[in-house]
Amino acid sequence: MYSILIQIILLIGIFLFGITLMRIGIKGLTFQKLESITPKLSPVNGLWLGLGLTMILQSSSASIALLITFLATLKVSFPFAIFYLIGANIGTTFTAQLFVWNETHLMFLCLIIGLICLFIPKPKFMLTGAIAFGLGVIFSALNGFENLVYLIPPDRLDMAINAEYNSPLSLSIFGMFFTMIIQSSTVATGVLMSFSHDGSIPLIQIYYVLIGANIGTCFTVYLVSISQPLKARITAYAHIWMNVIGALIAFPLFVGQPIVEMAKWLSNIPEQQVVWIAVLYNIFTGIIFIVFMKPFIQFLKYVHRYKENEAGTKDYK
Repeated sequence: MYSILIQIILLIGIFLFGITLMRIGIKGLTFQKLESITPKLSPVNGLWLGLGLTMILQSSSASIALLITFLATLKVSFPFAIFYLIGANIGTTFTAQLFVWNETHLMFLCLIIGLICLFIPKPKFMLTGAIAFGLGVIFSALNGFENLVYLIPPDRLDMAINAEYNSPLSLSIFGMFFTMIIQSSTVATGVLMSFSHDGSIPLIQIYYVLIGANIGTCFTVYLVSISQPLKARITAYAHIWMNVIGALIAFPLFVGQPIVEMAKWLSNIPEQQVVWIAVLYNIFTGIIFIVFMKPFIQFLKYVHRYKENEAGTKDYK
């Protein structure tokens, strides 16, 4: 079992390396255009901007950090920020969808094309090569995770799945701390997809791990916000509260089970079912915060003593 644990750690490292390569390539190709974005700051535009930037950057944490760092200099309203966060949470599932398309021939194709482009001394080719090679590295790590499942003795796997400590709360706590350590809910989702390849892990257990992973991803955003002006921190606080409150609302089995059943209805492929669970969960919680937008904004202002001074500028008291 110790050798399997070491292999898991190595594969997570390879996975993170692939994600990093993709982000470097995508950021290099698009960042100048992203910096020049001056959106009309309506809430709906916030939703689409959060969704689009997260799909481009392959990370909700990165896109929210982007909002905190350079979009925070604009007069961003609370509704815009909340819609942006909803879009970012949904957009991060796009990367997980890429993992569903994992196939050995596609893996080698990405690795070969990426490697060739990396040796062409032109910035655009090198950045494109980083994206392709990074995706190939991710696919190779996912294949490694899938093969690890078959190395675990069936009796040990059954024992772990049916253990008494596999309560919804413990699974969510595990998902939260695992994501805080690796700083990527995308990687956590990818690992779950690999281990659910043969359907051996119940989807309801994966559902609760994903709930925890959503909370764990807030840690990175909070770290980014610490060094920012006080007015920018409200975005990080809102992100934390949205994921925590959303998890509490979606935690009861009578909420989680219908989401899992709908994911099964939408696809009979285990990996795709995991993606659908993440998508449906984020859409469900997003709708709740859209419906209760005003009470949530009042809650944020009250908890964090957010006031508007006489000059009309916002600050924390």
